[in-house]
Amino acid sequence: MIRNFLFHRVNPKRDKLWDPMDVKLFEKCIKYISNKYEIVLIEDLVFSDELFSKNKYATIMFDDGYKDNIEYAVPILDKYKCKASFYVVTDCIDKNIPTWTHILEYMFQFANFSKINMNFDFFPNSLKVDEFSGREDRIKYVSILKPFLKKISHENRTLVLDRVIESCKDIKIPSLMMSWDDLKELRTSGHYIGSHGITHYMLGTINDEAEIKNELLNSGNMIKEKLGYFPLTISYPVGSFNDTVKRLSKEVGYKIGLAVKQNVYNPNKDDLFEISRIELYNEPWWKTRLRITNTLEKIKTLIKYK
Repeated sequence: MIRNFLFHRVNPKRDKLWDPMDVKLFEKCIKYISNKYEIVLIEDLVFSDELFSKNKYATIMFDDGYKDNIEYAVPILDKYKCKASFYVVTDCIDKNIPTWTHILEYMFQFANFSKINMNFDFFPNSLKVDEFSGREDRIKYVSILKPFLKKISHENRTLVLDRVIESCKDIKIPSLMMSWDDLKELRTSGHYIGSHGITHYMLGTINDEAEIKNELLNSGNMIKEKLGYFPLTISYPVGSFNDTVKRLSKEVGYKIGLAVKQNVYNPNKDDLFEISRIELYNEPWWKTRLRITNTLEKIKTLIKYK
């Protein structure tokens, strides 16, 4: 059994909508995980018969490619002699712009707008609005909007995002991402860089196979151009995939596909293109520890089937 731990941002600065893991909590996680498990790279582990003969393995992974990974997380990884895999959105690295999920939340928090037409015919009535009373109203709205957008088609999601961006075009999006030089530095230090797509589009919601293939192939080719190799691993953006995405991932040359299922990965029976990861959040330590040991998911399962 392999425990794959997924992180995103690690930062001392708080965020009301998508709170990065606090630096002190991150160190607590790495100290605990490194004491309890042997930390290796998933890219080394899944193809090694020798490693499979042992137990208690864990991996450390980061999605998206945020600059605070190298600023705050890597020094802690170095302290505990841990190597990690970083899965980057290549357009976000090239343009130094956050993912669409972050941009959406940032705009509703900080763009000073009161009117916006959100009366899309595919929206539930609760999301059809024309006006907001202020920042807190916008924050409350987007906290409902974002999970809804993850459930709809790629085409409809794009319509909504375009509408929001058009309504907030006066706001400057912060530069939060690592550079290719940062990624070269990580690679030289023994960490692994894999793909998280070109645009962070949810691949499992796209019907056009050519568009999916473009996301998979050209993100890998960009990493090859900048770092010298086509990555072994595709981390499905927002954990979105289906059989078509898995098939195309194999066709373009990936060997590993990463999902987010909040449970451990069993290499003897689980699909190599649906490798489970346990995502960790900025939560109280007792809850984070339950996630690390997979106890929280076991409790949820017991409650569900009781």
